[in-house]
Amino acid sequence: MRMRHTRSIGAVLVTGAVVTGTILAGGAASARTTTTREPVIVDGAAQPVFSTDPRDWVTGRGWVTVPVDSDRDGTPDRIHVRWARAKDAPARVPVIFEASPYFAGVNDVPNHDVDHPLYDPRTADQTRPVDIWTAKQWISRGFAWVEADALGTGPSTGCPTTGGTNETLGPKRVIDWLAGRATATGPDSKPVRATWSTGSVGMIGTSYNGTLPNAVASTGVAGLNAIIPISAISDWYGYYRAGGAVVAPEGYQGEDTDVLAKFVLTRANPGICTPVIRDLARRQDRRTGDYSRFWQQRSYLRDVANVRAAVFVAHGLQDWNVKPSQAGRWYRALRAQGTPAKIFWHQGGHGGPPPIAAQSRWFTRYVMGVRNGVENDLRAIIQDDNGSNRRYADWPVPGSRPRSVALADLTLRAGTPAAQLRFTDRPDQSLQSFTERPRRPSGLAFASGRLARETRMSGFASASVRMTLGQGAANLSLGVFDLAPNGSAELVTMGWADPQNRNSLWRTDPITPGQPLTVAVDFEATDHIVPAGHQVAVTLLQTDHDFTIRPPAGNVMTVDSRLSTVTLPLSQPLP
Repeated sequence: MRMRHTRSIGAVLVTGAVVTGTILAGGAASARTTTTREPVIVDGAAQPVFSTDPRDWVTGRGWVTVPVDSDRDGTPDRIHVRWARAKDAPARVPVIFEASPYFAGVNDVPNHDVDHPLYDPRTADQTRPVDIWTAKQWISRGFAWVEADALGTGPSTGCPTTGGTNETLGPKRVIDWLAGRATATGPDSKPVRATWSTGSVGMIGTSYNGTLPNAVASTGVAGLNAIIPISAISDWYGYYRAGGAVVAPEGYQGEDTDVLAKFVLTRANPGICTPVIRDLARRQDRRTGDYSRFWQQRSYLRDVANVRAAVFVAHGLQDWNVKPSQAGRWYRALRAQGTPAKIFWHQGGHGGPPPIAAQSRWFTRYVMGVRNGVENDLRAIIQDDNGSNRRYADWPVPGSRPRSVALADLTLRAGTPAAQLRFTDRPDQSLQSFTERPRRPSGLAFASGRLARETRMSGFASASVRMTLGQGAANLSLGVFDLAPNGSAELVTMGWADPQNRNSLWRTDPITPGQPLTVAVDFEATDHIVPAGHQVAVTLLQTDHDFTIRPPAGNVMTVDSRLSTVTLPLSQPLP
């Protein structure tokens, strides 16, 4: 998951900007006497009362030994850490921690080719300072700020594995060090102890930097008391696959685990990681897209029962890089088991943190230990189309429930309605472009009647498609749209599947052309209000140019509109 501002990804968290500057080298405090102060809490949130001038900070760096040898050199990996705190803060302070593979920059790496036939089984920097701008947000509130270069990046050793266990163990070991349970050495090779840390830690980050907090929280490590994952992954299979289909993150067609590992591999002697990345390329399986042990090991949802930290999830409803279900399913699983959890949905794309006051209240309660009642607040903050943050008891917003409709009961927007609807694949079209200009021979576009009053769609949608194929393989892509009276279409949610995985994500089952089959499709999580007078549109294609493998044109699919249904989480039935 590549960020547009990869060299300063931490700054995206709070401000979207970066301020550079010089900070004190080493970890020693100034020789002058400094009077300590206590944090100031207003409305349950720690306030920015400590200096934001890096000259008034105590800083340091070192390496924490990690109990894993991911680069296979015979010695334990070491993760590089930087830290800063206010000189006049108490002697021991809670910590806000960000781990990242991006701090040392990235590489220019080509993606995989996606223009090829579908698989048919029948034919078979060491002195870099901390991110000053983000550090200011938390140091000024009485926390220490800690950063770590993920294994295989910057001054750390080891290899990147795109969600592998070693990437979790690196920052987990930093938390052990902050709690006095692990060893570290400084640039002079002498032991370094985090005597200034209370051992209470919160993690925060966006994209990959937000994924690592989810990963570490899923271990249940003691001392990690809260996280704020922003645009973060909770299941890597759902990032690069969907329903058995190979599906790309938006803007990165052809990216996969091996490409991302090469992208962030910035450690010294990167060649030592060549066998590791070659193994990623082999095990990720771009041919079938099947689920496997490889992907199971990269699912934090599988280990959600271990989470002890309070989790404040933040995500964009139009984030098609790290898609919305990465947040929605994570939050749903946390709520189901009673973990303290909150969610912030905004109307934008990749990135975008909760309001800073809400972040501060979360960390003040769970990391600083001030009982401010945040656990009694409304759990969901959802930004509306006007940019205002509305608060709700929970998400999905109460009042929405699953409502199913057969495709035959919707209006076919192009072509003649029929029980059996046949169309031919065109890999040059996307769900968005086809919805705006439907062309009957190459896809199916449906619409409800016009809504008498505004209708909320909140939660998870799904579809069941009854079909036959004219060949042994095909993509299946569906989208739900808000169709305005002027014909413009606003994307609400999308979903994809491989009909060969109709029986199980774990295996590819061959398809006999002409034989009826039913394929289930899960859409991405959503929260959208369709205005009165608009229609809910459903589009069905084979190939989605922007996300799926793009085989040669001509694959044939016939959909039974009577036996195919879409289930939407609506506040009222469709007309």
